Amino acid sequence: MNHQAEAAAAAVDMSFLLNTARTLIRIPSWAGNESDAQRAVAGIMADIGLQTDVWPIDLPALKCHPAASWEIDREEALGVTGRLTGNGSGRSLVLNGHVDVVPPGDISLWTHPPLDPVIKEGRLYGRGSLDMKGQIAAGLAALKAVSDARINLAGSVRFQSVIAEEDGGLGTLAAILREGETDGAIVLEPTNLTVASVQAGCINFRIHVPGRAAHGAVRDEGVSAFKNAFGLYRAIEDLETSRNLNNDPDPLFADYTIPFPISIGTVSGGDWASSVPDHVSMEGRMGVRPDESLEDARSEFEAAVEKAAQANPFLSEHPPVVEWWGGRFFPARTNTNDLLIQRLCESVEREPGHVAAIRGVTFGADAGLFKRLLDKPVALFGAGDIRRAHRPDEWVEIHQLESMARILSRAIVHFCEAY
Repeated sequence: MNHQAEAAAAAVDMSFLLNTARTLIRIPSWAGNESDAQRAVAGIMADIGLQTDVWPIDLPALKCHPAASWEIDREEALGVTGRLTGNGSGRSLVLNGHVDVVPPGDISLWTHPPLDPVIKEGRLYGRGSLDMKGQIAAGLAALKAVSDARINLAGSVRFQSVIAEEDGGLGTLAAILREGETDGAIVLEPTNLTVASVQAGCINFRIHVPGRAAHGAVRDEGVSAFKNAFGLYRAIEDLETSRNLNNDPDPLFADYTIPFPISIGTVSGGDWASSVPDHVSMEGRMGVRPDESLEDARSEFEAAVEKAAQANPFLSEHPPVVEWWGGRFFPARTNTNDLLIQRLCESVEREPGHVAAIRGVTFGADAGLFKRLLDKPVALFGAGDIRRAHRPDEWVEIHQLESMARILSRAIVHFCEAY
């Protein structure tokens, strides 16, 4: 089987990979506007011989599912899956990648237009090059390589191209509900070619903080909601510290100073410059530990806010309100000795110049849905550093995309079994 795996790795077509990545980068697919990109992926899948399934997602029905979460309303949503079919006697595998990207922000901060893919000094630039249209291209290149090498698989491989990952994972939820079981899944997030066997979760919160209005000239007669909010913010910082103090830290998160952060992303409030504000809203993100439920994380957060409010004379009588909203990402953990993790690591080791490493990731992703709904092994694996995502001049190393495709092709052959 090693001979067949190496034949697949040698068959990786870099012209196809880069052309696919550039084609997808050129298509605007901000969250909520993914259909054109999905149709393009479906066409590419068909061109390389995959059995392709394209279907409209019933959003109203999907949103009733207890695992559903979203931040953006969509008028149209498409699911796309390409299948490389085995003979049914081996293990099945899912590769999963999302076409939605975050907006580019201030265009003036980009060296090149975000939808104009540029190759320079061994890097592919453009919005989605890293997160994650480059990863999709590498995954499709791996499947094409297995097919081009004329390798017969015992188990089938499905490539799920999904929407809505950036705001909660509706696309992956829809794909899982439509397609059902798999023996393993690899979510193609950027991990610098390390094998991520564990993913933290995260949830969004909004805190409504009251105050009492007064004229700014007699501000002492009012109660500033901003001042109240600052007190709660300090309590949230203390909560973050306590949640990340661990006498028995998880070695898979050793690279992170704060593996499970709590951050405030927006603060808004007040109505007039010369008035004491009577309301402030703070929105943020709370990291969830891999072996912690979202419900337990919420309860701990709410208890910390309540405790801080009770220490404030005004808030003890007018308590703040915590609201949980928008996208949420379930954590996931797969045993490092699981066959999927080991096959991925073995495939990395066979790539010249690479040593396999198993790590955890602190960002939310769709791996948690596979674990929660199917309770099957899931890994995150891909090219490039997540720190370059969601920022101007996003880029990914081309040599890493090539290695990723070669590693995935080996992993497919070993996990699904060639015959």
